[in-house]
Amino acid sequence: MAHVRLIRRAASYPQTERILVHPGIKKALCEGADKLGGDKSWLAKVRPFWGHHYHFHVRISCPPGSVGCKSQKPVTGKLGCDQELAYWYRVLTRPKPRIARPKTKRKPRPPVTLARLPAECREVLDARPVVAPAPVPVQR
Repeated sequence: MAHVRLIRRAASYPQTERILVHPGIKKALCEGADKLGGDKSWLAKVRPFWGHHYHFHVRISCPPGSVGCKSQKPVTGKLGCDQELAYWYRVLTRPKPRIARPKTKRKPRPPVTLARLPAECREVLDARPVVAPAPVPVQR
């Protein structure tokens, strides 16, 4: 249940546009949300997507004045726990066709360095960290 609470918390922020997870994780979140009760609208931001077996991605909205950033369309309000999830399970369980691949050696990709990142990514990495306010001592 801690995982459900974590993703629910991340999805509850208005700046969060989407959270990408594996379809199996989305299914577990749908089931976990039923156990938690209450508002389930946060599930609409959680979308199944390929390759997210052990992690999730959080897509945040564009900061004001950001030139190169494009916001995503708002979520429809559908939780995605029924037909959409059933579609993903059909796709995942479909037998994969065998494709004959040519046996050629590919040139290895160069490592990702800070210099090769887009300017927008470097701007995020160079940003000043947000410092949480110091806790207020409790008088007893």
